[in-house]
Amino acid sequence: MPTPVLVIGAGPAGICAAYHLERRAVPYRVVERADVAAPTWANLYPSLQLNTLSLNSHLPGELIPLRYGFYPMGWQYHEYVRRYVEKRAFNITFGVHVTRVTPHNGGWRVESSEGIDDYPVVVLATGRFSKPYLPVIPGIESFTGRLLHAHDVRDPSAFRGQRVLVIGAGPSGGDLAAAIADCAATPVLLSIRSDLVLARKYPFGVPHSIWQLMIGVLPTPMRKPLLNALVYRGYPGMHRLPITFAPNREDRIGTSAPIRGRELYDALKHGRVNGVKGVARFSERCVELTDGSQHEIDTAILSTGYRVALDYLDIPFEKDHDGFPVRALDPIYGDQGMQVAGYPGLFWVGRYYRGKGALRNFRYEARIAAAQIARYLD
Repeated sequence: MPTPVLVIGAGPAGICAAYHLERRAVPYRVVERADVAAPTWANLYPSLQLNTLSLNSHLPGELIPLRYGFYPMGWQYHEYVRRYVEKRAFNITFGVHVTRVTPHNGGWRVESSEGIDDYPVVVLATGRFSKPYLPVIPGIESFTGRLLHAHDVRDPSAFRGQRVLVIGAGPSGGDLAAAIADCAATPVLLSIRSDLVLARKYPFGVPHSIWQLMIGVLPTPMRKPLLNALVYRGYPGMHRLPITFAPNREDRIGTSAPIRGRELYDALKHGRVNGVKGVARFSERCVELTDGSQHEIDTAILSTGYRVALDYLDIPFEKDHDGFPVRALDPIYGDQGMQVAGYPGLFWVGRYYRGKGALRNFRYEARIAAAQIARYLD
């Protein structure tokens, strides 16, 4: 008989779930398709940096080392996660690929590369950062250059001397455009359908996350003007840069999170990156933009986000606006419960939403899920 609880995924959310299940003495096992914990964080481009405060982004029971600063680099965060897992010896089996999860005899049948097993409880912790989203763009199948998702970029020097187009106005798109511009044939083209927000990481010398924490306790009418003046404070002369900026976070047309730091600002200012309109279509080595202009390019990088990685879940379920399963109301936690609506014994953690950061939210989701699971098994 297998352990009562199976956690699928050993990223930060699954690790948090393991921690809290152990705290409640609930037997569990974690399975992970990759051969390392937090695999999404294991292979990142070198300049990636957390945009949430390290004090909010730690795993339960251990802070991120202070030497990593307020905003650790992605590789530093992965080192922290790796050491965290090694010290605690969680019950994790690597190299297990789950292919199907379906209800069976009041529990859950799980098909994987190990075979078929039944569990009373399954925790979905595969998140949304492991399944890159590739939009449908007319003519993209005819593009004869190199086409890849931001998820697959490892080393900016791999684009040395190339004509590069980056599609997407989120933090990853801005970071990649600035990083690649040091190697690629300039200018790197940064394609934006609507607009973006470019803001300082340390407004008036204070981390923007700390400003957010302080402003968050103020009355609602005071928050927006202070957020615009402090948290979304930009750089001088931004209106002269070759890109469309939103006046502030709340009034923008686009939906991506702000791009923070001087890297993109400096690259735009010195002509290493050029903001262009959205992509209308591809044709061999040419891309046509929505303003009718055409550009010859060698590489197109799609920084177009991710989708929920739940392809193995073989049940119909109602989805929220992020594509995650809708959660059932809980007698104790209300709409903050982690059980999937209509499916007793099926829980999920790792939902990304705004606030003080996804990594902070993962801790709270895992704590709630563990409490609900212990109650459910009783």
